[in-house]
Amino acid sequence: MSLSPIHAQRARITDVWTPAQLDQLDALVAACVLVSHADGWVTVEERGRMLERMRGLPVLAVFGIDDALEAFEALDRRFEQDPDSGRFEAESAIRRLRGREAAGRLVVNSACAVAVADGGLDAEERDVLLRICSLLALSPIQFDLIAAGSRR
Repeated sequence: MSLSPIHAQRARITDVWTPAQLDQLDALVAACVLVSHADGWVTVEERGRMLERMRGLPVLAVFGIDDALEAFEALDRRFEQDPDSGRFEAESAIRRLRGREAAGRLVVNSACAVAVADGGLDAEERDVLLRICSLLALSPIQFDLIAAGSRR
């Protein structure tokens, strides 16, 4: 079994968590990192909001906050070293949830919460949220990212 690139250094994870749980953690962390990097830097508020969302998701209760933060930091470092590679890895993790609507909605809602954590939703963050919706085949209308009847 291959491990998610975000967790590649932690082989022990497959002994405890299911692949579906790992996919959801990876997608959630990836979406949060993408949104956090949309405006060029990651704020303490954005990181805190991601951890807050992790604590409140029963489906991810098997993960500790340390695991979520470790995954966030690993992908954040990847973005800092090579933004294109980091973006590709994040989008691949998100895309693995395509077709799992409930899990996808949780990811988008969490990413939306992170986007407004630093005081508001700016155009770059909105564009990233629209991209996440596209990767998950979810309508951005249900997240109030575009108005009903609008093309974008």
